[in-house]
Amino acid sequence: MSAPRETGRPWRRAALVWIALMAFLAATVIGAYGPGGEAVKLLLALGIAAVKAGIVILLFMEFGRAGGAARIAGLCGLLWVVLLIALAMTDRGARQQLPPGFGDDRGIQDPGPRRW
Repeated sequence: MSAPRETGRPWRRAALVWIALMAFLAATVIGAYGPGGEAVKLLLALGIAAVKAGIVILLFMEFGRAGGAARIAGLCGLLWVVLLIALAMTDRGARQQLPPGFGDDRGIQDPGPRRW
């Protein structure tokens, strides 16, 4: 059986969650323009984004009250996103840097306009 729903003020929880999400949004903007290296800013932004996603999933979508099939689907979706990120990072790490002067257009001459 499912847990009873709130009967008091349904907007109160939504308003508190909205305020929390806006606070995390402000933290993201402050972190993006604050001091620190690019790696630190990226990790901070990704961490805050994960917290915001968790708030939305647990409180707005009520994932904690979901049935078994919904939890399995959510877990599969999460694993799919992790796999896509891992493959993108692997692709980026496997690419080789071209040596200077290799691949530029200095050796190719422009044939000029075509005449038909």
